[in-house]
Amino acid sequence: MNNSIDNLDTDYYVERAYELRRVYVAAAMKAFVARIKAAFKSNNRTTTLQGTPAH
Repeated sequence: MNNSIDNLDTDYYVERAYELRRVYVAAAMKAFVARIKAAFKSNNRTTTLQGTPAH
């Protein structure tokens, strides 16, 4: 029985998945830090309370 799954290089794909995850996490953190810095630099906050007061 010739099984093609036995011929897969699983170490390569696992390492490639780790590499892609590292790249994704680095890009996500860079974007998050940029959003935080932009929020502190801007004078008009985007998280203002809207609506009627509770009391």
